[in-house]
Amino acid sequence: MAEPFRIDRKEALRYLGLRGQEPDAGTAALLERAAGMLLETARPRTVWKTFELRETEEGLLLPTAGLLLTGKAIRRHLCGCTRCILMAATLGLETDRLVLRTQLGSMALAAVLDACASAAVEDVCNQLCAGIARQLERTLTFRFSPGYGDLPLALQQDFIRSLDTPRKIGLTLTESCMLAPQKSVTAVLGIRPPGEAMPRETDSCAGCNLRGRCSFSRDEG
Repeated sequence: MAEPFRIDRKEALRYLGLRGQEPDAGTAALLERAAGMLLETARPRTVWKTFELRETEEGLLLPTAGLLLTGKAIRRHLCGCTRCILMAATLGLETDRLVLRTQLGSMALAAVLDACASAAVEDVCNQLCAGIARQLERTLTFRFSPGYGDLPLALQQDFIRSLDTPRKIGLTLTESCMLAPQKSVTAVLGIRPPGEAMPRETDSCAGCNLRGRCSFSRDEG
């Protein structure tokens, strides 16, 4: 049976702050051990839904969701789109529990496990977006999440509500608008008009105010 996700070791190293470096033997062994633990434990779940998108003076409105996307970055990101997708993905509470249990025995292994989980949920999101694009037979923009650029983090509440994630995939929100389980993602994707290619800038870090200053950036320069 195919694995539900794959763990990009280079991506995990990036989350560990070791981008572009070859891991030593000890780190490589921890990566393999953590990856095996995660593949046995994580239970990925996803949900998505399409929405009409209208431009207003205040922001981009999703009428049926009663959701307003505000900020300059999201306007640029969804420019030309009349429909969008809200999506959510999680590795499940099982992953959070695994990391916490591992911390009791080895903080080093727990740190690598946490990085592998971040890489894993990224792969789950990539698989979901690719599947949506195939199903709709349309080109999608990259993912843009609350908290990126000037899109308010507080909009997580509206994403959770609009997708009914507590009931559908067990994804909830803390009082500080952080996702629970922790290894989870919510995002909006624009549906490009038929025949229209993606804009030149397709990096998911492109609209973020921390671009060039973030240790997790994919920018190589």
